[in-house]
Amino acid sequence: MKNKSVRKYQVRIFIPICILGLMLFSSCWPDNPEIEQPEPPPPIEKDYPETNYKWGFMDPTGKTVIPAHFDDVENFKSGYAPFRKGAKWGYINKQGEVIIPPQFRAAWPFNEEVARVTTFEDKMGFINAQGDWVVPPRFDNVQDFSEGLAAIEVEGKHGFINKRGEMVVPHIYDKVKPFKNKRAVVRKINKEGLINEKGEEIIAIEYSRIHAPNKNAIRVKQGKLYGFFNQDGEQFIDFKYQSALDFKNGIAPVKSEGKFGLMNGKGEWVKEPEYQNIWEGNDSLWCVEKNKKFGFINHTGDEITPIHYEQIYAFSEGLAGYMMNSRWGFLNDKGEEVIPPSFALIWGHKEGLARVATQEGIYFIDKTGTKAFHPQKRDIRDFCEGLARFQAR
Repeated sequence: MKNKSVRKYQVRIFIPICILGLMLFSSCWPDNPEIEQPEPPPPIEKDYPETNYKWGFMDPTGKTVIPAHFDDVENFKSGYAPFRKGAKWGYINKQGEVIIPPQFRAAWPFNEEVARVTTFEDKMGFINAQGDWVVPPRFDNVQDFSEGLAAIEVEGKHGFINKRGEMVVPHIYDKVKPFKNKRAVVRKINKEGLINEKGEEIIAIEYSRIHAPNKNAIRVKQGKLYGFFNQDGEQFIDFKYQSALDFKNGIAPVKSEGKFGLMNGKGEWVKEPEYQNIWEGNDSLWCVEKNKKFGFINHTGDEITPIHYEQIYAFSEGLAGYMMNSRWGFLNDKGEEVIPPSFALIWGHKEGLARVATQEGIYFIDKTGTKAFHPQKRDIRDFCEGLARFQAR
């Protein structure tokens, strides 16, 4: 289960740009972190030190549409955003109107028409957009619904419920991961397996690690080596690779004898191993590292760009960040450098706009590199559902 205190009990502070960049872009690397252990929240009176820097929302022109008078906010999702006043969380709509008054110790964005919340009795459940309980707060921890089922925790054991709060998969596991493609990873005594929506074992609980189920194949680790199973639990690639990523369009990066290459579903090399690292660039390209330089290749292993960049990021809305001479720019999926490297730091494009950092501060650019507007705020975040949250100075 995800640590339910991480996002809601910390006070946002200004982070130096260089450190912030590393944090925000770490997701571009091929990593599937284990489910974090839930930790008890801090004492209520220590949750939120007093702050004078309030949060609000702006539109894509930089105009403030919801004034900054909230102690904290999250992104809008399904038309609603969690907000905090003092130590309590509630929800607003896009007009800034309070639709669910602040009353929860923690609140998360809506997902599949419900939102998970934590009460001040440290129990979790789900509410609807009217603030009514859909699943009463009786669980020690819950995750968002995924494919109609939500992972729950009761007295240290994990299972799954439906939206009526009925236990569909008994809480008998030490850990579980959300359902994906009608399959969920479960763990008992440091071994992992795969179940279906009825709780039936598809892959026996006897492997070191199983990654989130891909539509085409499932990565499984036994000891120190990786292999692949299909959705029916049948192994079709033996355990013989030091590392592996998910299949995409029939191709998977795998590591053999210390180098990454590309393999097809028959276990044949499409691109012989020669890279120090590979991770997903977009639906058709891979990011690669070779001799401490970076670039992009396609599914047949052909270079889309030279392998000469100091760093690269995965694609977002058709553009990917690249670094040359310690400055960042953007290139397209043809490998063309469409925005020259002139920024100290960049974020990926979201809803057509990307945050960039220069000596002038942090501002937004469009997909041509033209400055859209300079918010002059203490902190700004990406656009989501047409609005970006900001922290006033």
